[in-house]
Amino acid sequence: MNRLVRIALTLFASSTILIILIKQRLKKVEGLADELVRDETQMAALGIIIAGALAAGGFVLIIIAIARARKKNLPRNE
Repeated sequence: MNRLVRIALTLFASSTILIILIKQRLKKVEGLADELVRDETQMAALGIIIAGALAAGGFVLIIIAIARARKKNLPRNE
């Protein structure tokens, strides 16, 4: 398997785990004070942004891997 694809899969797995952890954390927010709820939701939003960046990086690496594979398979006119 291509190295870029392995890195992309790792980024996808990391973002998935991060989203699961954020979801579990937000389930515990219900009984907290208003000030703490605001802080927790801000942290959750930051976590979702980070997870989105990881997923976007994974997509970019997949696109780069596909482009490199196509470039290798092109016939050369010499």
